[in-house]
Amino acid sequence: MQNKIVVYTGPMFSGKTTALLGAYERATIAHKKVLAFKPKLDNRFGDNVIKSRKFGEVQAISITNLKDLLKYDVDVYIIDEFQFLEGDINVLLDLVDNKGKTLYVSGLDMTAERKPFGLMPELLSIADSVTKFIAVCHDCDEEKAIYSYYLGKKDTDIVVGNTEYIPLCRSCMKKRLKADKEHEEKFKDR
Repeated sequence: MQNKIVVYTGPMFSGKTTALLGAYERATIAHKKVLAFKPKLDNRFGDNVIKSRKFGEVQAISITNLKDLLKYDVDVYIIDEFQFLEGDINVLLDLVDNKGKTLYVSGLDMTAERKPFGLMPELLSIADSVTKFIAVCHDCDEEKAIYSYYLGKKDTDIVVGNTEYIPLCRSCMKKRLKADKEHEEKFKDR
């Protein structure tokens, strides 16, 4: 395994974490020193675990800032839900370019409002490899979903969860947003 940044991105329910756990397993098989990291903000499956909905879990260290990675000297860094982390993207460049480390990173590229999410745009611009996953659309059952749609009304910018979001394709997202707008207009003055 050479020094590189590999990114898995796309909507919720598309297999990003499953791919990340596969990278973890391959690094372990190759006898590399590997550690997994996740944001403290994401405690859906527990404070110190990265879990795939289908293919197992690994123990992880919860962090809030990219500089927290510098406390650990391993060959391979596995980082889940990157969009929730803060810090200077140059920490990753230092790990890869100056220290010869390999990073496998997964995260959402967009918010439910279809805007770039956190540090993901910066990460994507420095990655050696990017795989954009798609999911099966919740509404039409086609494998073309690229968005994560929030069910309900958000009262904060970030809502971490599994049951609150569904994957949607472009046309189904358009229909949902139109229905949301019509609903909002209908009840605006009540």
